[in-house]
Amino acid sequence: MKPNALPYVVLALLCAGYLAFVAGSASLLPEQVAMHFGAGGRADNWMSRSSALMFFEIMGLGIPIFFVGIGLLTALVPAGLVNLPHREYWLAPERRAQTRAYISCQMAWMGCLALLFFAGIYCLTIRANHLTPPHLPMNLFLPLVVGFLAAVAAWTVIFMRHFAKPTAAP
Repeated sequence: MKPNALPYVVLALLCAGYLAFVAGSASLLPEQVAMHFGAGGRADNWMSRSSALMFFEIMGLGIPIFFVGIGLLTALVPAGLVNLPHREYWLAPERRAQTRAYISCQMAWMGCLALLFFAGIYCLTIRANHLTPPHLPMNLFLPLVVGFLAAVAAWTVIFMRHFAKPTAAP
C-alpha cells in the first residue's frame, strides 16, 4: 500500500504558516501579555511577550509532534497494546501495515485540527490583549471551542467507523 503523504504535507504547511504568523504578529502583543483567563474571560495570569511567543511557538511544534508521534508509536508497540475495535482482525499480519498507516494518517489529521484550534487561541489572545481591561472575548472563544469539539467528534466517528466490525470476506 502506498503511504498517503497528504496529511503530513498539510500539517507541515500549517505548522510553517502558524510559526510565520506568530513571528510576524509578535509586535501585536504588549510587553506584558495576558495569557490565562478565568471565569467570564477575565485575565488572571500574565507573562512577558518573549515568554508568550516562546510558549506559542513551542506549542505550534509540540502539538503536531505529539499526534504524529502517537501515530508512529503504533508501528512500534506490540499489537496487544493497540486499543482498537476488532483488534485481532485489523492487526492481523496481512492488514497490520495498512491499519497502522491509516492510524498514522488520522493522527496527522488530528494534529491539523489541534493546531488550527491553537492558532485560534493565539488569535484570541492577541485580541484579548487589545481590550481594556484585557479579557477573552467569550463570544468568539465559545464558538471556537464548540467548533473544535464538533470537528473532533466528526474525526472520532470517521475513525471508529473505519474500524467497525469487518464484513465477511467473499
